[in-house]
Amino acid sequence: MIAEREFLLARRFLFGAGKHGNRATAAIIGIALSLVPLVVVIHVADGMIEGITTRFFETGTYHIQAIARHSMTLEQLSSAATTVASIPAVQNASAERSGFGLLYTDAGRAGATIRALDPDVWVHDPGFRRYLELLDGAFDLGAPNSIVLGREIASRLDVSPGDPVRLLTVRTVNGGFLPRVGTFVVTGVFSTGYQDLDRLWAIIPISRGVEILAPESGRYSIGVKVADPKALPNPLFSRTAFSDRGDAERIVGSIQTALGAEWRVFTWFELERSRFVSFVTTKNLLAFIMFLIVFVAAITISSSLVLLVLEKQQEIGYLKSTGVSPATIRTSFVFAGFTIGVFGAALGLSVGLIITVNVNEILRAIEWVLNVGVSTVRFLGAPLSNDAGISIFNQEFYLETIPITVRADALAIAAGITISASTIAAFFPARRAAMIRPLEVLRRH
Repeated sequence: MIAEREFLLARRFLFGAGKHGNRATAAIIGIALSLVPLVVVIHVADGMIEGITTRFFETGTYHIQAIARHSMTLEQLSSAATTVASIPAVQNASAERSGFGLLYTDAGRAGATIRALDPDVWVHDPGFRRYLELLDGAFDLGAPNSIVLGREIASRLDVSPGDPVRLLTVRTVNGGFLPRVGTFVVTGVFSTGYQDLDRLWAIIPISRGVEILAPESGRYSIGVKVADPKALPNPLFSRTAFSDRGDAERIVGSIQTALGAEWRVFTWFELERSRFVSFVTTKNLLAFIMFLIVFVAAITISSSLVLLVLEKQQEIGYLKSTGVSPATIRTSFVFAGFTIGVFGAALGLSVGLIITVNVNEILRAIEWVLNVGVSTVRFLGAPLSNDAGISIFNQEFYLETIPITVRADALAIAAGITISASTIAAFFPARRAAMIRPLEVLRRH
């Protein structure tokens, strides 16, 4: 009953007749506007990080990777992969020989990371198949001279399926360098959706890779896939893992035991630690800045309520002269701050979610408008210019399409902090309202 009375007073103070309702509405909109970028930034950053990271460990680093300490033959490498594949928790294990080379055609040249893979990896590894999209041709490594190129490399070399490319590799012989040139035929062009990978990789059959890549350079490795890679030790996805972290760590130990001291075993996070740590640091910094904006908006609530107290002095004096206690007045203004926080959080979360869910379409629309405007200006000013279009997210560093997953926990935390900050910000004006002396107010008015 007491709480109901105080809530009714808070509603009267905020949304009563006159301009006070406009002030409350402005405070609610201010809170909502501060919350919208926070919601969008958290989800876009999470989506970008998860999308890039997943592409790395599904197509590049694997979930777990065992790296040989020395060179070996194809038979030894295949035997080690078979040993790892026999471990119960391992879903797939494939041998890989990687190194560096220079690809060139008459149209151009491009340095590349040469990945020599099992020709059946496309069939046996669904994660690899899911995130490596074929744009042209097929993922065919059946012939010894077949090669599958990333989109950026294929573009720089101006080749498509059926075209020949030459690969230059270098071996060290008696302290000198011995170049070796091999001719390959492009069978497919792929994209991972992340240009940082598309411009690096060229994939050839493992049998040919062991032959042409220098034994002293690159690595001999076994790529391992498990049921839940996110459960492996990492600071990014522990909250979304569906299996026990201890079980995941035991898999790493089992692989190390099976292979022995001649191999080193790493998780996907350990192989790209600096990259993933920088992702988390950047995301946390952005979230911190957005939270500061929310707190600044909460301070404006305090200012609005202080003005409200000054304008409502006469009404507060009348209420106190009729027996309303200072505690009731104080609690009413705290309720007012809480109410502003609740409505502001609800509005901000709603708008933020709408933008978040449609962020890819919104970005494309903005890019289209900007490019139309720029193209018009260029046509009028320099009709023959042919500059590249504007891209909000440079695809060399970001994903072409941001995968978005709504995080209920992040929304709850954002709403909780917003409402708490709004409520706390109301304490000073609430205390000031409670200290108003009715006799002084009545004498003045």
